Amino acid sequence: MYRTKTETFVTESKMWRTIGYRRWFSWRTSKLPRLHIMTILFISTVFLEECIPKVIAQNTPASRSRSSRPPQEFAIEPADRTAIVGKPAVLPCRVLNKAGTLQWTRDGFGLGSDRELRGFPRYTMVGSDDEGDFSLQINSVSLEDDAMFQCQVGASDGVAGIRSRNAAFTVYVPPEPPKIVQGDFLRTTAGMTVELTCESHAGKPPAELTWLDGEGNVVTDDIEYTTQLLGDNKRANAALKWTLTPRREHDGKTFTCRSENPALTQPLHARISLEVKYPPEITLKVSSDKIMEGDNVKFTCEAVANPADVNIKWQRNDEVIAGDHSTTYTISRVTREYNKDTISCEVSNAVGTTKSTHTLNVLYGPVFRSTIENVAADIGSEVTLSCDVDGNPKPDTVWTFEGSDAVLSTQSKLVIPQLTLDRAGRYTCRATVVGFPEISTDVLVFIKGPPRVRSDPVQYGMEGEVVKLQCVIASVPPPTRILWSRNSQHVDIDNNDGYEIVEETIAGGVKNILIIHNADEDDFGQYNCSVWNAFGQDSMLILLKKQKSLPMLIILAGVIGGIVFIVSVTIVIILCLRRKSVIKDEDYGSEKKTKQSDSASSGDSDFKAEIRTASSLSNNEHDRSWEENSDRAQDNIFKYNPNDYPETNFPPKPVSLFFLSQA
Repeated sequence: MYRTKTETFVTESKMWRTIGYRRWFSWRTSKLPRLHIMTILFISTVFLEECIPKVIAQNTPASRSRSSRPPQEFAIEPADRTAIVGKPAVLPCRVLNKAGTLQWTRDGFGLGSDRELRGFPRYTMVGSDDEGDFSLQINSVSLEDDAMFQCQVGASDGVAGIRSRNAAFTVYVPPEPPKIVQGDFLRTTAGMTVELTCESHAGKPPAELTWLDGEGNVVTDDIEYTTQLLGDNKRANAALKWTLTPRREHDGKTFTCRSENPALTQPLHARISLEVKYPPEITLKVSSDKIMEGDNVKFTCEAVANPADVNIKWQRNDEVIAGDHSTTYTISRVTREYNKDTISCEVSNAVGTTKSTHTLNVLYGPVFRSTIENVAADIGSEVTLSCDVDGNPKPDTVWTFEGSDAVLSTQSKLVIPQLTLDRAGRYTCRATVVGFPEISTDVLVFIKGPPRVRSDPVQYGMEGEVVKLQCVIASVPPPTRILWSRNSQHVDIDNNDGYEIVEETIAGGVKNILIIHNADEDDFGQYNCSVWNAFGQDSMLILLKKQKSLPMLIILAGVIGGIVFIVSVTIVIILCLRRKSVIKDEDYGSEKKTKQSDSASSGDSDFKAEIRTASSLSNNEHDRSWEENSDRAQDNIFKYNPNDYPETNFPPKPVSLFFLSQA
């Protein structure tokens, strides 16, 4: 009743190749006893394909002789490919000399050998048997198709079975549109760190996310990309976090998150707009880059802030300028005192305070910071002359001697290493700043020695008036004692006998003045002025002469001249008023005008004559030019003149012991 085991396997092998796994399994369970069911389940597809051909070859008559049929081979094998979910796809498979049964496997599981593949409604083997084309067409690719596919042909009649390479079929799934966790609008404050996170879900592969700034540039710094695999172990969520510190330029900008995936024909986008509150940002402008002393300087404070409600304060050297809260501040006629001062504009709003500062650079001409004092020194000593000059830019300084153009030094200090007679005198410091006038000052270098009296030997005064006798003394060092005497007796100023002494300092010495109040006849005569210092003594006889008063005739002439002048002015005024009146009779008017003109000319001549007479009354006897301490006069007091010493009792001191510089 039962067939042999060999016949049974041969029949099963043919049935396997004809109807496929599932149909074979159904047939086998209905034809064989239940005892064989577990055995059939134990045998896998691999073992069957390996063993059945061998059994057939060993137990059929055909196997006893070598088959002459050509081997089966693939003309086209399936290759790796990708597909987008929902789209159709085809995996090619074309076989030459097909003898056995052909089927497709997915991840090692057979799909069937009939072209319709009824168990898999989306799968169909397309092509024709004549061409050996058994390509697998997948309609509406789904995620389960993401697998390894293989085209297999079984053995038949001594022809070995063949398998194609494993073809990886990769399914792309487009991700969901990206979303920004923070929403589409964010209000923040400058300087505060924020995190912007963009997410795109369920993509295969995970979405490639990119942040674009407000200018469309790709953000590469401070970003973090993460993915999370979903439960199907195929799709994944993607997230891109951007850690941002907002600044003023981010206010009002829109940032974009771009999502890309092979399943997308074009990128998807999500956007977020920022409102950034920030403290004022200041631009401090000055009316001119070059500020000269005396210019008006205008400062303008331009501020941009959010919120825009701001408060402005101006400061000078960090001290608030009271009452000025406008956007401009003006310094009228700026002075050199403002040089290197700071002018600041401080602007504040609800977020914070910002300050901008400008340091003034005021250009001004040279000026001596202090008066240069004359110098008295011993012969052979070192002398240093200082010329402290202020100016902007820094002044150029030169030293010259006795009016010469030869430059001794260009430094602020001039050092005379060893003072000699020919090095004593007048030194000049000149300072210049480009664009400003030059300034100069003189300093006298004296050699210490005994004093010398240099006064006019004859001086004048009026009886009954205040009379001043001047004793001009050249003395380096200054005098230690000055004494007035008359008729070999000291003038006593302590008993309040109408005498007073006033002393004035002059270059290289002093001017000692003996004042006689209400001088009488006895006060006129010869006086002696004597002076001492550490190096010696000198004296001079001064003759005080009485000055005559003006004669009475001259006084009367002056009074009469004044009266004539007043009358002449009055006549001129009257004539001018009369010329303005309307005269109907032209002949009479013309004649009258002629007479008036003659009269006026005569009056003018008289007036000018009187003026000349009055001016001729100036009194030359009051000339006090000898009292003036001009440069020329000062120069003379430093020169030795034998005529200054007519008295044999007071011979001049030797020149070798005393030297004074010329002006």
